[in-house]
Amino acid sequence: MRWLVRLIVVAVAVAAFQEARRRQDEVVAVGRELEGRRHGIEAAETEIDATDRSIDDAESHVAELDARITALEHDHPNGMPDTLRAEYVRLVAEHNDAVALHNDLVARQHRLNADYKSDVDRHNARVAEVNARAAASGPCSFLPGWIRERICPDGDTP
Repeated sequence: MRWLVRLIVVAVAVAAFQEARRRQDEVVAVGRELEGRRHGIEAAETEIDATDRSIDDAESHVAELDARITALEHDHPNGMPDTLRAEYVRLVAEHNDAVALHNDLVARQHRLNADYKSDVDRHNARVAEVNARAAASGPCSFLPGWIRERICPDGDTP
C-alpha cells in the first residue's frame, strides 16, 4: 500500500512540475507578446510626436504666408498692381497648398491617435487578462485537473 501512496505522490509531483514548466513557458511567451506591443506603442508615440511637430511647422508656414499676403493686400487696398500680381498669385497658391498640407497632417494625426488609443486599449486589456489569470492561480492550480476537482475548494481553481 505504501508504494501506491508513494507512486501517487510522485505522479502528482511530476504533474505539478510539468504544469509549472508549462506556465513558465506561457509567462515567457506573454512577456514577449506584451513587450512587442509596448514597442509598437512607443513607435506610435514617436510617430504622433513627429506629426505634431509637422503640424506646428505647417501652422507656422501658413501664418507666415498669411502675414505676407495680408501685408500686400493692406499696402494695395484698391487691387494688386500688375508688377506684384504674379507674386501675389504665387503666395496665394502657396498658402492654399500649405493649408491643404496642414489639413492632411491634422487628418493623419486623428487617425494616428485613434490607432494609438486602440493599441493601448488592447494592450491594457491583455495585461488585465494576464493579471486576472495570475491572481486566480493558487496552489491547487498546479495540480492536474482530475486531482484538483477532487481535493481543491472551488475558489482555488484557475
